[in-house]
Amino acid sequence: MRFLVASDLHMEVTGREPVRRMIAAMDRDSPDAVVLAGDIGNPSFIFAECLAEFHRLGVPVLVLAGNHDVWISQNESSAPLFTKILPRVTRGEGYFWLDGDEPFLLEDRDGQKVGIAGSMAWYDYSARDPERGLTDEQILAMKPRFAMDARCVDWPQSDQEFAAACRERLRKQLDVLEADPDVKAILVVTHVPIFDNQMDRRPEDDFWTLGNPFFGHFTMGEDVARYSKVRWVVSGHTHVAMNGVVEREGMTPIATAVVGSDYHKPRYLIVDAE
Repeated sequence: MRFLVASDLHMEVTGREPVRRMIAAMDRDSPDAVVLAGDIGNPSFIFAECLAEFHRLGVPVLVLAGNHDVWISQNESSAPLFTKILPRVTRGEGYFWLDGDEPFLLEDRDGQKVGIAGSMAWYDYSARDPERGLTDEQILAMKPRFAMDARCVDWPQSDQEFAAACRERLRKQLDVLEADPDVKAILVVTHVPIFDNQMDRRPEDDFWTLGNPFFGHFTMGEDVARYSKVRWVVSGHTHVAMNGVVEREGMTPIATAVVGSDYHKPRYLIVDAE
């Protein structure tokens, strides 16, 4: 089975034609399913327009929201966008909303299943650089310098509270897949990276280093690494292509990646589930 994972299309900036060219390339790669890992388009009508372009592939499309997708706009607040509007738009296109309590299953000719679990993930400041010694309160105070989310996201939860809710939903999905004897492997897709080897640290760049707390959710990675059937983790958000391996004692390693998509340059990755 072949899965294609795209992220950070930002169609409100990128425009329609680069997305269409990417979809044409996807079609040539003959996917069995496509996962869109967030930052698809904002406001919600552009999110919907972007999703509509993927019908030409004729395969299941799984959708996550990214942080930009829940930015307030045109009287749409972040919480309704995440909990109601974007899931409704996704299901209206006949696609699968991947940030719920249920995972997605795809079955091969032999009856073996690959499960896909997903989460926006959000950031909980666990990707901070430890040597900086910054507290959560100090990081929050710096947030307007490094993340437009500070001005454009208006839900009532703290970053840590929303991140914890993301972890809980993902654990529910993974529990279902891990317990299913027919599931041979699990692909986890997140918007925000969840492992350190998905981070481009740049210790020589002070500004970049101080922004790292808003680019990872390592607490979620600790959870994910406990599930033996997880084979691949693909994320977006940073726009920096990364590849790595998470070694686990007594379990199969996890191959990790970040989709190197950027404004005007939408990209995707191929995951072949052999």
